Amino acid sequence: MHVDGRTVIVTGASSGIGRATAHEFARRRAHVVLASRSRDKLDALAGELADYPGRRLVVPTDVTDRLAVEALVRRTVEEFDGVDVLVNNAGVGLFAPIATGSLDNMHHLFNVNFWGAVHCIQAIVPYMRRQRRGHIVNVSSVAGKVATPYLGAYSATKFALTAVSNALRSELAGTGIGVSTIYPGLTDTSFQENMLREVDVPDLPAYLRTAGPAAVGRRIVQAVRWDLRDTYVTLADFAAVNAYPLAPGLADWALRLFWLGSGARLGVEGTPFEAIGELAEPFAADAPEPPSESP
Repeated sequence: MHVDGRTVIVTGASSGIGRATAHEFARRRAHVVLASRSRDKLDALAGELADYPGRRLVVPTDVTDRLAVEALVRRTVEEFDGVDVLVNNAGVGLFAPIATGSLDNMHHLFNVNFWGAVHCIQAIVPYMRRQRRGHIVNVSSVAGKVATPYLGAYSATKFALTAVSNALRSELAGTGIGVSTIYPGLTDTSFQENMLREVDVPDLPAYLRTAGPAAVGRRIVQAVRWDLRDTYVTLADFAAVNAYPLAPGLADWALRLFWLGSGARLGVEGTPFEAIGELAEPFAADAPEPPSESP
């Protein structure tokens, strides 16, 4: 699908991968609908994109609110007389042990990362079916292929998103709607620093290379243009995912050595470092926004 003149909704657009993706689509002359919870950040981004061709629409949206998501899609269609691309990018991260982790944190994680994406898919597919065209991009993660210690709950949401993509692709075959899954690895954004933390985890070694968010944005646009099924950002990400099944025991040992052998620990007296309480309250329009892209 050529993106020139197409209408694209990007969730989690206010920072990181979402922001870079909005820039990439705007640079290619698409009309971009910017969605996240922070109006101020979206307005600032719309200003940054003003010099590109095409139009911008700012729609503050909490993807955990199904009615708000339906309103986002409805307003997009009213404004642009259709919608061509959905980039499901909104997300939040969590470092927590499975056996003793906060269930509130895990529920919140699934509400944003999984149910938020499902809300968007269910809201947009009826419009795309009537048009007989469209493309849905689900931003998963390398963690949606390989689970590591303390990222099990986060990985579960991304594994689930991969399953949704694969099933949806088959269900929509012949309708003119494509489905792509993006698997970013380590990305140079504030995502990891802003993750919910119930354990103190080691800093990433300096030798681990990260991709820039712009690189992820370019791959998302390529996935839409070329109707790619599964898309990795770097060769290292692709190699890591495909090497894991060849020697899973060795890979698990290496992951344990890094995460468990480098001083990862629970909070003081087993208390999570960051509680879910504030996040579980209703979101204010100007409330700080959770991370909005995969690491």
